Amino acid sequence: MGKIIATMNQIIKYFLIVILTVLIVAVFCQVLFRFVLNQPLAWTEELARYCLIWITFLGAAYAMSLKSHIGMSILVEKSPLLLRRLLTVIAAIVCIGFFWLMIQQGFHLSERSMNQLSPVLRIPMGAIYLVIPISGIVLTINLVAGVFEDLRRGEEA
Repeated sequence: MGKIIATMNQIIKYFLIVILTVLIVAVFCQVLFRFVLNQPLAWTEELARYCLIWITFLGAAYAMSLKSHIGMSILVEKSPLLLRRLLTVIAAIVCIGFFWLMIQQGFHLSERSMNQLSPVLRIPMGAIYLVIPISGIVLTINLVAGVFEDLRRGEEA
């Protein structure tokens, strides 16, 4: 199971690299065409915005796999093993509750917005909003895997 999750995170990592590259090229073109050629491109601003949205949500999900989110680690590290486990499980339950809301409401938002097209690129807005439930699912998978790893590692310590 760990290999599948690691592969999923690698795919997300490379997808984030592609999205960031598209974002950089779009912004570069926007600056070049607006300030050098005095012929601004309407689509580059919209593309950059949607790339940034996808990077934000998928980046948060990928960061969960690296345990790069902020936390009160000093409180947990100074606690005895039993309390550390309890705090880890409670924090995971609260996060999973939030991620469930992201998944549920994100799918609902995406479904309702599929008929609405973006102004310039004519992309269904539901496709843009689909990153919310996707990242909620990936966040949940990475969180659960991380909690199991922490609890297993706690037994070895």
